[in-house]
Amino acid sequence: MYRLAPGSVEEEAHAAAMLVGAVGERMQRLTQAYGEWQFFEPVPYFDLAPAQVERLTHISERVSTVHAVFFVDPLLPAFQSVYDCAIATFQPNPAGLKAGRLDELIERWRRLIAVLHLSRRHLSEDVAFLSLNAGIEEQERWAAVAPRRPDRGTPWHTTGRLMLPTLTLAVEFPLPAFRQSGRLRRLRRSHQRRRAFAGRSRKQ
Repeated sequence: MYRLAPGSVEEEAHAAAMLVGAVGERMQRLTQAYGEWQFFEPVPYFDLAPAQVERLTHISERVSTVHAVFFVDPLLPAFQSVYDCAIATFQPNPAGLKAGRLDELIERWRRLIAVLHLSRRHLSEDVAFLSLNAGIEEQERWAAVAPRRPDRGTPWHTTGRLMLPTLTLAVEFPLPAFRQSGRLRRLRRSHQRRRAFAGRSRKQ
């Protein structure tokens, strides 16, 4: 399900949109499935390896809600191509660019942006995607780490800090009562008070 074959921009965008639909379905089911686990295990739920879960998902429990994020972009061949090229370009020489690599990186980056834009166009009328779309949240994450004034000629300079398209999905739902500290006790007390009140009303 998660493995996309490389192809043209159109082919990859279509496959990415289909993948988003499949992941989105699991994200929506998570709102009910989460409470069925004493301790939620994303590895079997998403059918991913532990390393993939660490890279592709983020699930956090708050006081009364659960916030779940699935980063779809890294599954795209175009994303993986950019990542590999960026490592080859910057890692060997952090102080400068490896000769001949930058133009290739920029070209791969532009292709990735084209795939993401077209994928989002395919999903523009998909109600499930629109309800799970975490584009703004992801752009804010990017803005926090991207250079405020990117060097001219670098890939992110061609896109802009807040204009990055993304297929990231997110959902937030109530934390099951048994996981909320003190909430189950409050619910039981409330139920007991309602029963006592109903009993008094019947006697009157």
